[in-house]
Amino acid sequence: MIFLPSMSIFNFCHRFVPCLADPATRSSLGLKAALVVLHIVYAGILFLFDSDLIEKTKQEPWSYTGLYLLLFVATLIQYFVASYSSPGYVLDAMREVSEKNSLFRKASMLSKQPASSKNGSLVITVEGSQSERNIPESNVTSWTKLVLDMYPPGTSVRTLSCTFCNVEQPPRAKHCHDCDRCVLQFDHHCVWLGACIGWGNHCRFWWYIFEETALCIWTGILYITYLKANISRAWWKDVIMILLLVTLSFAVIFLLLLLIFHRGIPERVYPFSEGVCRNLYKFCCARSSIYSLERLPTAMELEDKSRPYTCLGFLTCRCC
Repeated sequence: MIFLPSMSIFNFCHRFVPCLADPATRSSLGLKAALVVLHIVYAGILFLFDSDLIEKTKQEPWSYTGLYLLLFVATLIQYFVASYSSPGYVLDAMREVSEKNSLFRKASMLSKQPASSKNGSLVITVEGSQSERNIPESNVTSWTKLVLDMYPPGTSVRTLSCTFCNVEQPPRAKHCHDCDRCVLQFDHHCVWLGACIGWGNHCRFWWYIFEETALCIWTGILYITYLKANISRAWWKDVIMILLLVTLSFAVIFLLLLLIFHRGIPERVYPFSEGVCRNLYKFCCARSSIYSLERLPTAMELEDKSRPYTCLGFLTCRCC
């Protein structure tokens, strides 16, 4: 008697919200809802217990607490932006290369000049190369040739192919077993975001971590300020605030470690590093919707990067 109505409710929900039929999607939505609830609880308890904060916010909307609420909203918005941003899938990049090939063939056919005089090639810029790569016009093998051109000569296609997706992976691409797709510049699969972190959303993920860290530190300061001014007035409020402050401290430590890990200064040579300043600019400011593929550096380039820094190197901004 109880089981059938519950099943009918689930069927009703799945009919109007088809995405809920997928267990992975339900889990992802549940985690997102839990994170939003946690934010509301930590901030809500603070404003519920400290009535002075509400009065200050009403009197001076752009005061200290007003900016705190602005950061609170911005952090949640950044969370959803990072969560629903595509990390940059290899299949999407392959599709874009195929579309460019198709557009080139159409343009060659409509052009007055014969396509043969243009050498039948598609120009694709590969990041890190000194010149542009000419990919022979072939809708089937254009991606394979493009990927092979980013590796040293003699590299076998079999060693680059993903056994799950059956596609050739560019350098730094990896198959995510949670998403079951190959991701460009794969970093990790974030459980809290319910998405992979890669080329397309790494920047947004870092900014979310930065904002979340600032929000947690600011919330901790407000908790400590409240406890200093209202300690021993109501013991049960103090217990709740102290427990929340302790858990918040663990969250701040974790976020700081994650923030440093993603933007730490490397102690050894990384083949794809372009210097501190260029890395920061490309990471935080130069993202676009165009897929950017990186080739493996040559042995001479690696040897140049491994050279120790000298005074002349700092003067010529070699580290940047």
